[in-house]
Amino acid sequence: MRSALLAVKGVSRAKVALEGHEAIVTYDARETTVQALIDAVNQAQGPAEYHAAVKQPSSR
Repeated sequence: MRSALLAVKGVSRAKVALEGHEAIVTYDARETTVQALIDAVNQAQGPAEYHAAVKQPSSR
């Protein structure tokens, strides 16, 4: 999944924690969109099927 995210134009950093089902991505919004990042994860090849969604902040 990390390599799929890094392949998206505008992504400079991707930290993936499969155990926590989370990825933190640093990207240039002038070069890509959140939807492009989600699409990259959903199309990623790996030992499991990946699905992506934007994590919403908790309301504490």
